[in-house]
Amino acid sequence: MLAVILVFTGHFAFFIYLRPFLETVTVVGVNGVSAILLALGIGSFIGTSASGWLLGRNLGLTLALVPLLMAGLALVAVLAGSSLAVATIVASLLGFAFGTVPVGWSTWLTKAVPDEAESGGGLLVAAIQIAMSLGAAVGGVIFDQAGILVVFATSAVILLASASLIFFQLRTFPSACLGQSAR
Repeated sequence: MLAVILVFTGHFAFFIYLRPFLETVTVVGVNGVSAILLALGIGSFIGTSASGWLLGRNLGLTLALVPLLMAGLALVAVLAGSSLAVATIVASLLGFAFGTVPVGWSTWLTKAVPDEAESGGGLLVAAIQIAMSLGAAVGGVIFDQAGILVVFATSAVILLASASLIFFQLRTFPSACLGQSAR
């Protein structure tokens, strides 16, 4: 559940502050923000659609690589987010990556605790709710104190911590729990 909290906290610290980032760093107006958020939504739709295939290939690896990709996107935004093309690509790929997250963790849950999927689902929802609050609160405090670029850098650190935890902890599960391969 700690990995779930970290993935969702990192994502929401990134996602919630995307609009102010686009307005202040990429310097786009309302129409530009709307178009980029549409690209994020389309990316999310595609990511959710592709998640079954990705998770079927290797659940554990997908769960670990998605937050790694999201961390990389946060860092790209920090380094080159003033470019409209880069910001649009980052938003699209963020949508794609996050589209796999809820499906992936729900799938993991049903494999990790098949006899307690309903109870585990309640814990999963609680962890996600906590993470949403943490992402918004941590991001807000950092935004007020240090600015949007530090929010995204912090998001990247949280997502890297999540990817590391997932990779090293899920490796110890039986390979049947992870799909085809634990590595």
